Amino acid sequence: MLPATREPAARPVRGWRLLALALLLTVGALLPSAAPAAPVARSIPPPPTGADPPRVPALWMPVLGPVVRGFDARAGPYGPGHRGIDIAAPEGAIARAPAAGTVVFAGPVAGTTWVSLLVAPGVRVTLGPLLDPTTAKRVRLREPLGRVGPGHQVGRATLHLSARVDGVYVDPLAYLIDRPRPRLAPLSAPGGLPGR
Repeated sequence: MLPATREPAARPVRGWRLLALALLLTVGALLPSAAPAAPVARSIPPPPTGADPPRVPALWMPVLGPVVRGFDARAGPYGPGHRGIDIAAPEGAIARAPAAGTVVFAGPVAGTTWVSLLVAPGVRVTLGPLLDPTTAKRVRLREPLGRVGPGHQVGRATLHLSARVDGVYVDPLAYLIDRPRPRLAPLSAPGGLPGR
């Protein structure tokens, strides 16, 4: 039988000091030097000057009459919807410019005549159908654009008004400043109508 040999006890690694020193030198090289750095120029935004003005200017009703159909946001780029409002007006009534602007289109669309005005950068309003549309290039507020024509709603003469901001249709009612406001009618009995 062979005599039992003792395995030498594990000795501490003598190179740990060198490893620690190499690590400290590596980390020290990555840190910024102790020399004072030049101040960093910072961009400070200007203080706010208040709310941005609305992009869509105040619009006036182009004809006198009640709104008989409201805006209905479309479902997708080609989905159903109503991209403006319809205002009841007798055929032949004068349609006026809801805002001052530049005429960017005046002509037929699907058999009826329409007029589009650029009233602010990226903001267009369109009215139609019109008879005898204006031939002016610039129009002032409330200047005649034409006469209400037939053809927008079956059995009723209406003028359609739409507004687009950067090509996206928005509800023009939010910008009309002279439209009739709704009123609540008094009820004949407290708590609601009788029999309900």
